[in-house]
Amino acid sequence: QQAGFATLGAVALHGVRRAEPTVGETIVVAGSGLIGLLTAQLLRINGCRVICTDLAPQRLALARLFGATTLDAAQGDLVRGVHALTDGLGADAVMLCAGSKSSQLVNQAFEMCRERGRVVVVGAVGLDLERSAMYRKEIDLRISRSYGPGRYDSEYEEQGATYPVGYVRWTETRNLQMIVDLLAAGTLDVQPLISAEYSVSDAAVAYERITSGDPAAVGVLLAYPQADAARPAQRVWRPDAVPQSRPGQVGLVLVGSGQFARLMHIPNLKALQSEVNVRSVVSATGGSARQAAQALRAGSATTDLAAALDLPDVDAVLIATRHNLHADQCIQALRAGKHVFVEKPLGLDASECRAVLAEMEHAAVLCAVGFNRRFAELSIALKQVLEKIVGPKQLSYRVNAGALPADHWLLNAAIGGGRLVGEGCHFFDLLCWLCGSEPLTVAAQSVGATADDVACTIKFADGSVATFVYSALGDARAGKERIEVMAGGGLAILEDFKSLVLSGMPGRSRRLRVADKGHRALLRHFLDAVRGREPLQVSARDGLRAALCAAAAQRALASRTTENIETA
Repeated sequence: QQAGFATLGAVALHGVRRAEPTVGETIVVAGSGLIGLLTAQLLRINGCRVICTDLAPQRLALARLFGATTLDAAQGDLVRGVHALTDGLGADAVMLCAGSKSSQLVNQAFEMCRERGRVVVVGAVGLDLERSAMYRKEIDLRISRSYGPGRYDSEYEEQGATYPVGYVRWTETRNLQMIVDLLAAGTLDVQPLISAEYSVSDAAVAYERITSGDPAAVGVLLAYPQADAARPAQRVWRPDAVPQSRPGQVGLVLVGSGQFARLMHIPNLKALQSEVNVRSVVSATGGSARQAAQALRAGSATTDLAAALDLPDVDAVLIATRHNLHADQCIQALRAGKHVFVEKPLGLDASECRAVLAEMEHAAVLCAVGFNRRFAELSIALKQVLEKIVGPKQLSYRVNAGALPADHWLLNAAIGGGRLVGEGCHFFDLLCWLCGSEPLTVAAQSVGATADDVACTIKFADGSVATFVYSALGDARAGKERIEVMAGGGLAILEDFKSLVLSGMPGRSRRLRVADKGHRALLRHFLDAVRGREPLQVSARDGLRAALCAAAAQRALASRTTENIETA
């Protein structure tokens, strides 16, 4: 029960640290809910005199139990009350632990403070500040964010990085540990805060209780059933009933249920349900896997890829996880004898791609890479036009990629590979496919120090030359991709896979009602290839070629010279 308060206790503790209390100071806690009452105790532990305010007498009674002086916000002028309790000096600090869209709380806090006092915003309150009192008293306004340094830092929370104690003494993890230590020592008392306890099966009732506005509902706990130590943890969820597989369907495991899978693969799998039976969904988190499995009416959901691969009637695996996981998950599936469709990139570097290719050849199964643009309706039309033209071609591919937040996982070289590797492989592949020739060399220049904004020039074995411009500097509202091809006295322009304009080239111009990037067509093609209906047109070798192009482009950026592209 006590440990259930640890995270909220860390939120309160970080707020207290932001207030920088010293022994003997008087600090007002505005809002005596769960966070406020934890804050009051932590301030008392720090040797402070605490004044708690609230509208609910029941909560003020709890505050007095913890040694705080109280003021009923419904009974009088809080500013006058605080000044009366501090002999007219005012509070050294005010901690706002209430929630309100109104800015009255924060402006009232300025009036409660002494000169050069501190106001710490812990709860969600309005911040339309009145300058006069804040300026007159030279108040220091501080925001407390969650439970401490490290919060919202993906390198800290997801990759295990930490901050040296000598520079950041209290991180979110250290705050959490401190709360656990205070609970273990009995210094922090949460027992009086427990208003009710419900079984997790009654979670809806518990949430209704806590959100009903009942002032007596301070801390409501959810109790989980005790685990049977003799029974191994269950890592697979199965629905009560699933559709029976039909003859000719491909039994498939979906690995990864993140944003791209939800937006693209899950709708496409549902549209192709007559051709595929999703046997299981695998994801890093069980909740995400279960939601995807329910959407697909899959036979199970799990966090264990090995368990999914051992299921009967699994023919293929679709991998849509983050880029750093692709190669290892491909190899695991290939070793299990399963056909693989993996989203791009095949791997973060050429060595990973070669390892997958070797495993594919050894297992004698298929391994398709998600280079969907090859399968776009207008890409195919353009390819057919170019095949009729003899001689080298001049190609220009512009990608108006749009900016990403600095902490986006794709920009992390160890997870996403960076944009040139993680996304650029798409465009290297499409250029190679349109030319129908092997890439030989690449030269590259960038705007600034990153590969987010880069221009590459690729020379092909048949004499063709392609210029690839990838940039995050443009207007994301404009079109994203434009391909121009000049060859044989003609010009072709493919605009965002929605229109194809031909001038002086065989064939006719076309325009689609809706842009088609080929995602569903590629998935259908993979399913047909698994069933032996047609040969696979995009394989791990294409993934390796694209990785080699990206690697050579990165070398060219560093060397400022033209670099050779290794043969796939």
